[in-house]
Amino acid sequence: MSRLSQLTVMGKLTLLVGVFLIGFTAIGAITFAALSRVRINGPMYREITRSKEVLADVVSPSLYIVESDRLMQESLEAGDLVELRAIMDRSTKLREEYEARHRHWEAELTDGELRTQLLETSFAPAERFFKLRDEQMFPAILAGDLSRARELATSSLEPLYEEHRKAIDSVVATATSSASELEGRANQAVTWTLYELVAASLLIALISAAAAWLIARSLVSRLQHASVVLSSTATQMSASSREQQSRVGEQSASTSEIAATVKEISATSRDLVKTAEELSLGAARAAGLALEGRGGLERMDARMRALSTSTGSISVKLSAIREKTNDINVVVTTITKVADQTNLLSVNAAIEAEKAGEYGLGFLVVAREIRRLADQAAVATLDIEDMVRQMQGAVSTGVMEMDKFDDEVRTSVKAVQEVSEQLGGVIEEVEGFHGRFDALKEGMRSQSLGAEQINDAMVSLADGAQQTAASLREFNAATDGLRDVVANLRT
Repeated sequence: MSRLSQLTVMGKLTLLVGVFLIGFTAIGAITFAALSRVRINGPMYREITRSKEVLADVVSPSLYIVESDRLMQESLEAGDLVELRAIMDRSTKLREEYEARHRHWEAELTDGELRTQLLETSFAPAERFFKLRDEQMFPAILAGDLSRARELATSSLEPLYEEHRKAIDSVVATATSSASELEGRANQAVTWTLYELVAASLLIALISAAAAWLIARSLVSRLQHASVVLSSTATQMSASSREQQSRVGEQSASTSEIAATVKEISATSRDLVKTAEELSLGAARAAGLALEGRGGLERMDARMRALSTSTGSISVKLSAIREKTNDINVVVTTITKVADQTNLLSVNAAIEAEKAGEYGLGFLVVAREIRRLADQAAVATLDIEDMVRQMQGAVSTGVMEMDKFDDEVRTSVKAVQEVSEQLGGVIEEVEGFHGRFDALKEGMRSQSLGAEQINDAMVSLADGAQQTAASLREFNAATDGLRDVVANLRT
């Protein structure tokens, strides 16, 4: 008892469990030992089964030669050789079956009366019966000596069959008695097994009850002291958990307010990011349009320069035309003089032709024609001179207009260059704005992301606070349950 009181609670409980385990192990061992004798495929079961199988074999044609004896009688009455051969084949097959079952039981049966009767007493006359029938009777029938065959059947084979039959009856009686005896022994073994189990159970129950009483007796005082300590601890734990639950509630409310504020900041940041993206896109489009306008101005400047070059070329060509018209005037003046001279010569020729009379008629015609051509040439020359004069006036006017247009083109080119330079400055400013907008957008995006992360953290914190509150409620419930357990433990 002194050593038992020095054990810890775990040691005492372990001792109690060990006592129960030893008891149940003893019951299991006794049960196994008893049931192993009468279980299926156990020693006793196999003995009973063998006896039943022997009975089944001896009442069938396998180990009982009644069918062979009947076929022997039929062979004496066979009408022809075919029928006799069929009977002999059937008889041979029955002998083979008998010998096969004999070998089987030689291997299966243990030493005893049943083995002696089946494998020796009943086998010897059956073996002599088969030998005499196959070696003497069937050959006599085949030879046509039926009288010899009937004599063998009456004087030798029938007595051997009767001897075998009596031995088989003894085998049946022995197998039946053996089976009944084994069944009685099995029933008795089961009955004794039940008695042994009841006795072992009562003994183990008494030992377990005594051990449990001793261990429980040593536990009571410690349990009473532990109940007082547990009650005090449960009260303190309950007070601490309620106070902590109140603080967690306040923290959860503050966390919810912070989460709502952070959510608004996150939404505002997302709007600012969107606005910055729109401004960045607008600046990019403005820069693109300015670049396109600058390119158009550069193309216009090139065209204006080409136009200025073309106007200069036209002025040069008009000056050349004006010089050519002066040359035409010289030619026209020369033609006019030639026409006048020709007209004068034709007049002189006509006068001379008049003077020549008939001989000068042909020359007169020619002179008149020359005079007519000279008049036409003079008229045409006047027209040409008039046209050249008009051309000179138009060319002079064109040269003046082209000079004036050239001055205007130069002025426009200069203005285009100035506008292009101004657009270049605008493009540089817009590109600078675009970079600053990108930086602003990235900053706002980072701020929005940070706000979302803070929001997620606050949501997680709020969830954690709610879980903590739930845990504290469960803890309070557990402490209440602990107080109930302590009260029951005191009882």
